[in-house]
Amino acid sequence: MANLHGYERPDQYEAYLLKAIAEYPEFPRYHLDLGRYYISNENTEKGKLYIREGLLRVKECFTERQPSDFEMSLYTFIDEEIGGLYMFEETYKEYEKMSH
Repeated sequence: MANLHGYERPDQYEAYLLKAIAEYPEFPRYHLDLGRYYISNENTEKGKLYIREGLLRVKECFTERQPSDFEMSLYTFIDEEIGGLYMFEETYKEYEKMSH
């Protein structure tokens, strides 16, 4: 819903992202999207905080403590794709630059 409102009702975008974060805090995508939204609306410091939080959630999922050979199902993939866990290293580095 947040993505839909981002285009059709931009005034509702922030509220839907905050709701998505409240309901699915483990997914980094909503934090990253909200951070980019704030930065694009000149609320840079608040945006950086959300981007850092999103990147932290990505890191938490790929620590050495977790097994590298976990079972991937179609549902897991869809959840993670929607949630934004998997991203290219270049994309991660772009977000890192934004967060500083």
